[in-house]
Amino acid sequence: GKQNKIEEARLHLAKIQTRSVREKSVLIQAEAEMLAENRRFEEAMEVFDKALQEGYDEDLLYSRAMLAEKMDRLDILEMDLRVILEKDPNNSQALNALGYTLADRTDRYDEAYDLIKRALEISPDDYFVLDSMGWILYRQGRLDEAIEFLNKALSKKNDPEIAAHLGEVLWVKGDKEAAQSIWDTALGETPNDDRLQNVINRLNP
Repeated sequence: GKQNKIEEARLHLAKIQTRSVREKSVLIQAEAEMLAENRRFEEAMEVFDKALQEGYDEDLLYSRAMLAEKMDRLDILEMDLRVILEKDPNNSQALNALGYTLADRTDRYDEAYDLIKRALEISPDDYFVLDSMGWILYRQGRLDEAIEFLNKALSKKNDPEIAAHLGEVLWVKGDKEAAQSIWDTALGETPNDDRLQNVINRLNP
């Protein structure tokens, strides 16, 4: 069955001779990702834990943080991203990931805003960061500013998550027609996107 195929693939990955730390890191990520995609989160976490015991690896730490978010282990996510930021304070990806998670999953809005603002100063054209800024402004009740950032993000990247966010802010502001139009366009391109479906079902069941 499927699980046997995963084990075969893991054995295959284990046999590959790596010539550099970078190559080894890529293989570890591949193994953990394969497990996570099959909802074997604990095992994926063990793969990262074991690899990170051997030393600092920014890519693996970041990936472990993203896995921790899927497992609702925000304590691990925050710890790993802060380790990255201690070593690399201008890492906009880590600043953004931590800021967005705090905006989305906690009520630590001021802290989230500061992190995202720093990420935006470093990467002003990054649609992920523009989306995060829109989301924290929405959380803070600053709807017009939020719409501005989310529109900018969506114009750079036609992404279902950004469309879900922009639609939600427009809907909450009372512009339901515009929200519906954004969602319909996004659904036309990615009809099975969970984030889109969840937002639409929650706001317009």
